[in-house]
Amino acid sequence: MATSTGRTVAVWALAAGLSACAGAPKRAEAVAGRDAGWVQVWSDEFNGSEVDASNWRIQTDVHVNNEQQQYTTSPDNVSVSGGTLKLTARFETANGYPFTSGRVESAGKREFTHARVEARIKLPVGVGLWPAFWMLGADISKTGWPACGELDIMENVGYGDWVSVALHGPGYSGNTPINGRFHPRTPVSDWHEYGVETSPEAIHWYIDGERVKTSTREEVERHGAWAYDKPLFIIFNFAVGGGYPEGVNKTKEPYFGVPRSTVDLVRNAPQTMEVDWVRVSEKR
Repeated sequence: MATSTGRTVAVWALAAGLSACAGAPKRAEAVAGRDAGWVQVWSDEFNGSEVDASNWRIQTDVHVNNEQQQYTTSPDNVSVSGGTLKLTARFETANGYPFTSGRVESAGKREFTHARVEARIKLPVGVGLWPAFWMLGADISKTGWPACGELDIMENVGYGDWVSVALHGPGYSGNTPINGRFHPRTPVSDWHEYGVETSPEAIHWYIDGERVKTSTREEVERHGAWAYDKPLFIIFNFAVGGGYPEGVNKTKEPYFGVPRSTVDLVRNAPQTMEVDWVRVSEKR
């Protein structure tokens, strides 16, 4: 994962891709009165016919983690229709990569500090597919990674029954100890709401309104600096293969992190990550 090309970004992205695979599955816990005091300040409901340029940049120049896709601006890979954002992976060669796909990010357009960030997402299933919903510190161009901080709200590497979360920052990047795997109540190919709440004291992750993990500032600072008291921007991307998938599925052929079964899957039918909406609230 990255926001631009360059040595610093490539290093942090390679580390990030290898991280969230650790952690035992855990159950969610219901949180009573979760909405008290929260006020929605922004959303994208994806009800138009194209990506809203006031909210998102379509990113194409990310080549990290041994990922096997070329991101494009083509509507075949990034589109809005029927009320959803669609990021679609296709088996087609571009710029020397065997797959094409899509990525959007809100850097410089929509950035948030100490907020609740949620999205309703439906994922494809195929070992080695790597859709993600995450955030980066908006100061990454100045501080680099991991000093900017990375907050992974939801990642999936192609398995239908679990997703992962993680934090990356100075002292806890790459194979970060702050991570976990969680099982939604139904397959990830169903619609689910994935979210995070950040504050100066803690970060909480949610699936379908149930809290699945909390990391306190005290816990994080046992490993390194807390990097989340500043604006963060949102990323949706759909990678194919790469370090994190390969770390789980151990596949190197025919493509790094992508087994033959998934190549055939994508060849026969392009695979799509759909986002119904993304919403941001702040505590008032």
